[in-house]
Amino acid sequence: MNEKIEEKALENLKILFENVFRKERSESYRNIFREVYKEDYPEEANPDSFVTLTDLRTIAEDLKVSRGKKILDMGCGRGGPGLWIARETGANYVGIDLSENAIDQAKQRLSNFNIEGTVDFRVGDMYALDFPENSFDGALSVDVISFIPDPLVVFKEAARVLCPDAHFVFTTWENKTSQKINDYRSYLRDAGFNVISYIETSGWKERQRKVYQKTIELKKVLIKDMGRDGAFTWIMEAKRYLPILDNLRRILTVARKI
Repeated sequence: MNEKIEEKALENLKILFENVFRKERSESYRNIFREVYKEDYPEEANPDSFVTLTDLRTIAEDLKVSRGKKILDMGCGRGGPGLWIARETGANYVGIDLSENAIDQAKQRLSNFNIEGTVDFRVGDMYALDFPENSFDGALSVDVISFIPDPLVVFKEAARVLCPDAHFVFTTWENKTSQKINDYRSYLRDAGFNVISYIETSGWKERQRKVYQKTIELKKVLIKDMGRDGAFTWIMEAKRYLPILDNLRRILTVARKI
């Protein structure tokens, strides 16, 4: 990708997520997920993504870390899923995100979790991680990679800061339409990873379709609760992705640094 085009894409991405994280999701919007996900809704994590409780448990297990180890959350958002995983594993945790709004809110959420290890949230760029080589015993990313203009750069950065044999676990979407990425495995191998597991998450499409349908159906309620600007991102996402869901595949990947 042309350097100037890529720089502009990253700038637009930051603007997008600053807007997304400007205001927390309303209870009416969270209720859509509660209704659709049922017992698989990760209530404590209160995610802004489509991650399930099953996903979080799988990520925590597949990271293969324990107390005293250190994990990096790449694109942590408001921090809920990462804090849940940090508590589950007992590992020391660092979360980075482009959005200052997200990081500010993530810091405020820390008190909601009883975490033994240390926690650090900071504004950071996945393209240029501000950490030395071999700094982390594991890395994760939840529903973010598909938004990145050049995932190979991000994967190389992840490999750089991970210790040898450390696991990188992430969820994202493949897109089989023209000029989109429909398989991340070659990128991971080129970055210095062995792919251990690469699976489609169970039931994702049915859940995501129902969430989008209900978001459009309840758009007046969401606008009333969150304001037009607050609800706009979620409503437009539903309208954009609902017609193309059959071109997508949501995956959960486990890769080991060579």
